[in-house]
Formats: sequence, structure tokens, C-alpha cells
Amino acid sequence: MYSITDFCKEMTAAMIILRLCVLLLICSRLTDAKVDIITNGPDVLIGTDVLLLCKVDAEGDIIWLKDEEECEDLYLVKKVDESSSKLTLKNVQLGDSGVYTCKFDNDHGTRKNSYQIYVYRRGHLKILSDKSLQIVGIQQEDRGNYTCEGRIKGRPISKTLQISVVVNEPPTVLIHQERKSVFAGPNTSVSIICQVKGEPTPNITWITPSPFDNSRYKYNSDRSELIISAVTRSDFGEYVCTATNKIGENSAIFILDVSERPTVVLDKSRLTIIPGETASVVCNATGHPSPTTQWIRKITKEKMSRVEGSELILENVMPSDGGLYSCIASNTAGTATEDFQLITWPGTPTKFSVSPGPSSSVLIQSVSVQDGGSPIAQYILQWKKPSEDNWSQSIVKPSYPLVIKALEPYTEYLVRFAAKNTHYQGNFSAERKVVTLSQREPNNPVLSLSEKKLEKNSVSIPIKQQNDGDSPILHYIVRYRVNKENEEWKENELPGNSSKIHLHGLQYNSDYQMEVFAVNHNGSSSPDKVNFTVPQPVYQPSVGKGGVVGIVMVIFLVLMLSVDAFCCYTNHCGLLNFLARKLLGHKVAESKGIDEEANNSSGDVKLSGIAIPQGSIPKLQVPSGAGNGVHSEVTCDKAPLTKFEKKPECADPTAEA
Repeated sequence: MYSITDFCKEMTAAMIILRLCVLLLICSRLTDAKVDIITNGPDVLIGTDVLLLCKVDAEGDIIWLKDEEECEDLYLVKKVDESSSKLTLKNVQLGDSGVYTCKFDNDHGTRKNSYQIYVYRRGHLKILSDKSLQIVGIQQEDRGNYTCEGRIKGRPISKTLQISVVVNEPPTVLIHQERKSVFAGPNTSVSIICQVKGEPTPNITWITPSPFDNSRYKYNSDRSELIISAVTRSDFGEYVCTATNKIGENSAIFILDVSERPTVVLDKSRLTIIPGETASVVCNATGHPSPTTQWIRKITKEKMSRVEGSELILENVMPSDGGLYSCIASNTAGTATEDFQLITWPGTPTKFSVSPGPSSSVLIQSVSVQDGGSPIAQYILQWKKPSEDNWSQSIVKPSYPLVIKALEPYTEYLVRFAAKNTHYQGNFSAERKVVTLSQREPNNPVLSLSEKKLEKNSVSIPIKQQNDGDSPILHYIVRYRVNKENEEWKENELPGNSSKIHLHGLQYNSDYQMEVFAVNHNGSSSPDKVNFTVPQPVYQPSVGKGGVVGIVMVIFLVLMLSVDAFCCYTNHCGLLNFLARKLLGHKVAESKGIDEEANNSSGDVKLSGIAIPQGSIPKLQVPSGAGNGVHSEVTCDKAPLTKFEKKPECADPTAEA
């Protein structure tokens, strides 16, 4: 039996199927977007403009292709909106013929539509009287299949014939850049492109200025491009590209100009000669363009004038001519430098001073000697007494001042010296006279009292030794005492390399005298004397954590007693009030401040000085007529503030009256 429930189920299933159909329809419309190309027609006259409009019934990205390749810059593509785009061909030529495709992309996929454009020239195709086709001025663009169709008038009968036209064309060669300039180097590469046209497709050959180097010369697949890596100077010259087919051949020339940075080679890098001779060195520089050369003194950058071509000539060489010279070669590609070293004798010392030194020595100072082009390696020092014929000598390294040691004290000597470089020894200097000195005791040390440091009963004072008397300080003698009569001196001994004097265990609040002597092998110096004071120490008591806690507790107790006393006096409350009641009785506290006012017409009796706080015991009324007909009231004391305090008993109003 068919029920309402079955009907509802069938209706529900039908609605679900309907919804699925609608959804599938929507999806199909989204995925199957329609792409249309709108234009005037496929046949286009050469030199005219063509507009192609692409319209899509959905939104997405649109690009244009020609023969399956994206359109180049010579085509003007403009986006109209999200669903349309237009392509404009300006001044079309025969090469613009082809298939143009509008490609549409969105999230649902890709769709495209294509359109064939034919570009023709007016007048070069003619149909003769016999219905044959004549092509005037045939070009490569005219190649292809032509269809001849024959029909019988009045009858639906026709026949077609395909005719294939092949246009043979002699080769043409085009090189866009006919000349190129580069710098030679391992990182320099050159690409030469030879564009060739012709039918049949021509074969390409190359002629290079130097033998073909397989390690550096590479061709592409059709040999239309030659790549040269790590260009050298030998790669410069003409490169000829030749295209050949059965119709003919054609060539084009490319010129590669290679500039090479200069290279400098000297016929000698170093020369050693003696003063008075002539030195020369030749600088050979190569490069392209041909480099120019010049010689300079390397240290001073002085340009040398004694140059013939690229040869440096130094006549009558002197010690001052020794040193480094640089040959510099330059062209548009760069600069190169090579150094030449000239070595000769060192110069004769002329600028110096001689003076007596410590320990019977002689000092030679402010020495200035020309090194002859090579570093000074040592000095030869010579000396003798005026009465002697032979010179004594020592050889020392160039450490200034130069020192002649172990001479006799208080003696006159003649002194001279010469310099020696790594190759030659120079002439000796002029003789100088000098008288040596003797060793002696040291000068007195210097104490820096302003820099002293006091710490409790100790003192530290810096000490300096300005002159040791030409003999090392052995030790210092330190004597000190309290500045009082009949006080004995105390004495310490310090090492000779000490920089400070330290004294410990001194008396507080005392003035001290101190003397310091310097001692060497020849004796003791005069003393350096100073006075200083050790002050009385200032006592600074320290309070620990326990002391701080005790102080805080005392302050707290005093504060509590003060508050309790105030409370007892004013309100009869607190600990003191409780203790007084226990020891003396509660009447002591009640008797304070009761005044009776005799002239009060109402007859009231009040407790003077006591306010009635909240929580006090209520007033008691005396019965009418008591006390000679006079009414009176009595206020009891304030309720106790502590749990130990008892409530005071109210006085008998009749008795008090």
C-alpha cells in the first residue's frame, strides 16, 4: 500500500537528484568556458593593420600565440578586461602570415581558439586568359600548396588539383654586429652569430684567423653560432661565415678586435756594482694596443730622466742611487709594473754624534747612512788612543745608539765607524775625539709622597731611581722612626728592582721620619727623606642583623607603652589601667575627675573629662522624690578594652546623692 511516507521519500530523492544535476550543469559551464576570436577576415593585404579580439564567457588570464609561440614585442597586445583581450598587427608583412591562438587560463583549466591569417601582395598573382595562375616576382613567402578547382556549369560536379610550389632561393648571410672589441683574459668569451636564409637550407662554414682550437672554439647544432672562450690576443682578426646551397653561396665578415693588457719583462731584475760604474736595464713591454713605458724611483715616485726608449741608464753610480726602480707599461687595457733593484756600497756616515756613556763606554747616536739599495746588516766600530797606531774594532747589529764598551775610564779615544749592507761595506766616517767617564755611586732615589697609600697602620710609598751611577742598584736601605727624641731607627732592606716601599705595624696617631738610600757596587747614595703621619683610626661600630632586630623591638615596645599610657590616662583603658586596678583597686580609677557643680539648677552630677563612648553602661535614674526632690544621674565608667578588665560596679545613686 502506497503511503505518505513513501511519497515523501521519493520526493526527497528527486530533489537530491535535481540539485546534483544543477551542480553538474554549473560545473560544466565553469570548466567549458567558450573562447571566440573576432576579426575582419583571414585574407589581409600587405601593409595594412589587423585587429583580433578574443572574448571568453568567464574570467581568467589571456595570452596570444603565433604558430604556438608567444607573440613578440612587435605585436601590440592589450587587455580589455578580465574576459577579453585584443591583438593588433601593425603594417603586416608576408612574414606575419600564420596561425594566431588565444589561450585562456583560470582555476578550472585551459581553453584556446585559433585563427589563420593570410597576408598577400596585390598584383603579383595573376589569372591568365587560359585560367592558368601566374606568380609575378615570386618570393619565399609564395611557396606552398595551390588548389585548382574545375566545375561544370549548371551541374554540381567539380574536381580539384593540388599543386605544390617550391621556391628555391640563393643563400643570404647577415651578421648583426660586424665588429667587436674585447679584453683578452681567461674569463672573456665571445659569441659570433651568423644568420642565414636560403632554400634549400644552406650549409654553413667558417674561416678563422688562427688555427681552429677545439678546446676553446665551439659551434651550435647548425653551426650558425661560434663561441670562443678564454680569448687570447691570437684570436683577433677576421671571421668569415659562408652559406652554400645548390643555388649559390654568400659570405659575411666579422672582425674581432682583442685588446691585451701589458706584460713587462726586464732583462735583469737586480744589479750589484761599485760606485763610479754605469748601470743599465731594458724594459720589454708587450700588449695591444702597444703600451707606453716609463721609469720611476719606487720610493720617491720620481720620474727618471736618464731613459733611452725603454732602457734605464745610470751613469757614475753613487750610494744614493741604490734602491728600487719601477718600469710601468700602460695601454687602454690596463697597466703592468716590474721592479729593478740596484745595489752598491753604503754611504759614508756624515751625520752622527759621539758622547761618553755609562760604565766607561762611548755612544754613537743620530746615525744617518744611505744603505746603497740594500738594508744595513751591521756596523764596524773602531777606536784607539791618540798615541796608538792600530785600531781596535767590534761589529754590531744596527741597534741605536751604537755602543763601544769596556774602555778605560777618564781616557781620550779616537772613534770612527762604517756601515755594511748585504753585499758591500762602505767607507769609514771621519774620526771623532771623546773622553770616557768612570763608574760612581747612584743618585739618591726619589720618593713620591703625594702617591702614598695609608691603610690602617700600614703605609705604601712609590720609589723611583733616576740614575744608577752606571752600575746596577743592588738594594735599597730604608730607615724610619717615630718623630720623637731618643726614638731608635728601624731599618729594612729592599731589592734593587723594588718600585714601592711597604711599612707595616706602625703606631696610630704618630708622626714618622723616613730615609731611603740606593746602593750599587760603588757605594751608597745620599738619602731621600720624607715625613708622614699615621692618624688615629675612626671607630665605626657595626650593627648586625640581630642588633637591627633588637632596635626594632625596643622601638615597638616603647610605642606600645606610650599608646597604652595615653589610653589609661584619657579613657581608663589598656594594660596599665588593668594592672592598676589589680594592684590598687578599681576605685582609684573611678575617683579621677569627679566634680560637683553646686550652682547647677538641674542638680546633675557629671564625670568631668570622660566622654561617654559607644558601648558604655546606660544611665540609671533615681526614683522621683529622692534626695530632697532633686533628680540626679550617674554615668558608670567605660567598658574595659581588654578581656582581663572587669566592668566597674555602678555606685548606689541614692548613697551618692
